Amino acid sequence: MSAAVLLAAGCGREEIRVYRVPKEPQPMPEMPAEHPPPPAPRLTWRTPAGWEEVPAAGMRVASFRVTGPDGQPAEVSVIPLAGGGDDLSNVNRWRSQVGLPAITAEELQQQAQPVTVAGQPAALYEAAGEATQILAVIYRREGTTWFFKMTGSPAGVAPQKPAFIEFVQGVRF
Repeated sequence: MSAAVLLAAGCGREEIRVYRVPKEPQPMPEMPAEHPPPPAPRLTWRTPAGWEEVPAAGMRVASFRVTGPDGQPAEVSVIPLAGGGDDLSNVNRWRSQVGLPAITAEELQQQAQPVTVAGQPAALYEAAGEATQILAVIYRREGTTWFFKMTGSPAGVAPQKPAFIEFVQGVRF
């Protein structure tokens, strides 16, 4: 009987307890002095008539405000990304943003319009929905994907396509 009393007395004492212990901060690895990160390339360009350069923010290295005919606004951004993903994923994301269905890799090849950036080949893609149109150039250079993108209403973007192409083709690194 004494064994039963000991067992019964000990049953309520084994509770599950949860402890939260913060992780110790890990030191950031330092880059050796002989291998500093490469400096970001500096771009030069000619700003088309009617475009207003605005301060670049976030990941952008350049931003412009464009006012089209009848005061229709558009925005131009220049964004470099390491890697940058594949063209099909990027184009389908833009198509989704304007309310269009995704396309296939074969359709992507048919929609790619050749342009040049800094004298090198690049591709221009268009996605136009009812309320929004996007013109985007994808250019790859030294492990970085450069996105030159104009977004706005179709009435603001469509007439600016020649100026956008001229801008992109005039960019120099």
